[in-house]
Amino acid sequence: MPIFSTSLSAAPKSAAFPRLPDDVAASERLEIRRQIRGEIQAMFALPARGEVLVAAGGYLWRFSADGHLLDTLNAPGGMHRNGIAFDDDGFVDWVHTGERTRKAYAPSIDGNALSPAQLRATLATARATAFGKQGERAWAWLWDGATARRMDISRHRDLVDTYCAPRSSTTRTVAWSDTCLTGMDAPAPLLVEIRPDALEADAGGVPQVEVAGFDRRRYHLEGGAAGYVAETVVGGAIKAIAPHLPGGLPERYWFGDAHVRLRLAGDTLQFKLFVSRHDDGYAFEHMADWWDPGAVIPGASPWLRVRMREYMDAPGEETLWHMYGPDIGLYAVRPRGGGPANAQAERAVPAWRPEFEGPLTPGDAVTGTVTLEGGARVHRWWRARPPTVRIVAPTMALDAADAPLTALPRAMQVEWGSPWKAETHAVLEVVLDPAQTRAAFSRLPRAEQPAVLALQVPDLFGNADGMRVALRQGSTAVVLDQARLRYLQRPPFRPWRPQPGQPAPPSRITQLQQTAEAVPGGDEDVLARFRAQAEALARDEDMRAQAAPFLAAAYAGAINQLNAAGRADHTLLLAQHFLDRVHPRIAAHDRDPSTAYNISVIVSQTLAVAAHRPQAATLAADSVALLGPDFDPGTHPNATLLYNLACYHALRGDRTRTLQHVAAALRRGKPAAQFRSDPDFAAFRGDPAFEAALQGRVMR
Repeated sequence: MPIFSTSLSAAPKSAAFPRLPDDVAASERLEIRRQIRGEIQAMFALPARGEVLVAAGGYLWRFSADGHLLDTLNAPGGMHRNGIAFDDDGFVDWVHTGERTRKAYAPSIDGNALSPAQLRATLATARATAFGKQGERAWAWLWDGATARRMDISRHRDLVDTYCAPRSSTTRTVAWSDTCLTGMDAPAPLLVEIRPDALEADAGGVPQVEVAGFDRRRYHLEGGAAGYVAETVVGGAIKAIAPHLPGGLPERYWFGDAHVRLRLAGDTLQFKLFVSRHDDGYAFEHMADWWDPGAVIPGASPWLRVRMREYMDAPGEETLWHMYGPDIGLYAVRPRGGGPANAQAERAVPAWRPEFEGPLTPGDAVTGTVTLEGGARVHRWWRARPPTVRIVAPTMALDAADAPLTALPRAMQVEWGSPWKAETHAVLEVVLDPAQTRAAFSRLPRAEQPAVLALQVPDLFGNADGMRVALRQGSTAVVLDQARLRYLQRPPFRPWRPQPGQPAPPSRITQLQQTAEAVPGGDEDVLARFRAQAEALARDEDMRAQAAPFLAAAYAGAINQLNAAGRADHTLLLAQHFLDRVHPRIAAHDRDPSTAYNISVIVSQTLAVAAHRPQAATLAADSVALLGPDFDPGTHPNATLLYNLACYHALRGDRTRTLQHVAAALRRGKPAAQFRSDPDFAAFRGDPAFEAALQGRVMR
């Protein structure tokens, strides 16, 4: 729709009808406040929680029924219409539980022996189900409200429909899976889609809208310059034949700010909304719409969305965009005041906002929570998600329109990078000193704008001691040097690509080796980083075969050095992590001869600690199982392993295996005196076979 247009001055200000993004429009009982800056894809109601869920810009946004932001999450892949994300590694049920991590599945079950009726009855016991199929295989996911498991239903593959639910306006925008089982009644939905209505004067439940005035700002003619010539020069001839032409003549109309009166629940809100005015009225439907979850959650606040027009490839639209682009977003029409940010009855400190100052986090926002004096916790966006690359239409940064805070901050938890990409995801905890923070606020100059509490992170992959927190107002900055910062989760590796002007970082295997060398003398942060690096390599299908021998060597070296340093608890921690999170993924890649030997070192050093601790009995047994059923003590070269196995079996009272490993360890050079003095063998002293073994004899 090409446009020919002329522009007038900027929009005049009006106290009676303020612009929406000014966030001041209010009546005696209601206010309209922007919650999200950016394009909105979909809205859902969660009746069980009395909350509203919004999909916008690749993020999920959770709101209370009265229109206050509670939490956001970078949307995981594999999302289904029931609000749960299922994939091969686990599931994410944050929508329903608020838990932000990917959870492991419970043990899988086999549904192939079930009849179709039995299968449907089994599935009906779950709170939510979803289905998938590939090739000859088919499966169901069952979620009970806390755990989920997979059921093999390959026998019933023909009943699985992965494209069955009714299509909706959000199918294209959110691209969540719709799946079902033929013949099975759909359960009550956990998520109810809220479809937008037109913002018009209508008696059918849509709010009553009245336009009390109109500020003209831009005049448009469809067809651009060609249309203008057609209408003004050719003029009468075109008009004479227009009734016989498809589409008629180009239309002329004004764009501007409508002075809107919105009547709702016996109250009236007044604000300006940028729209086009035609002969038959105001075209709100091209710029804004109305979302009302009240039919699903009684008493829930309604919402107003201002969106981008659909004609951005047409001439003249770019100029219009600069006029209404700042208004784009989602607005809650809610009761005045309230919300967790206003838990303090009086302003305790000058208004302030949190900000993140550091390198760009491509494609991801920086979000987190702030704990205020008194214990209230509020969710905040510290930095917007950068805008995507423009193709046709303009793009804008996605951000939360958070109100300033006026209570003293006590602690913060800040997150950057996607939680579904371990190589970039970080969670940082900041604990502030209350006295220093209050004193810092008192030193700020008076100003109309909120102060900034800045988290300064010079290196997204650096140590926490290189970061700092500063309170700033204008040119005045106060460093909060008594703040305590530590990682709750840290990116395991530096990125593969070099930073501008810097050499490429070491490979991930080299970084693992460097961390392993630091483990014996390192703190909890070093141990956590080592575990994260090892697990990331083990999970990487393209790297695990290459990394397997290095992983085994790194664990063997770290555990051996921990034992030498007397840090037995950390030995058990690393050994358990290797058994649970690493070895199952690299077990098939054992062709390198060093892998088997280093695993024997891990077993040996684990037994040196676990064999003497009843609480570690399972770990000891599981580590011995790493040696495999074909382990032969008579041919194994590791004398220390053989000795520790002899101790393990002696403590368990297994006489046959004890004698077998004692003899093998002696042949590999362990001295008999070590066995005689070790209390692990106290029960065998005086045993003729034990004494014969120590003397190098074999009793027949």
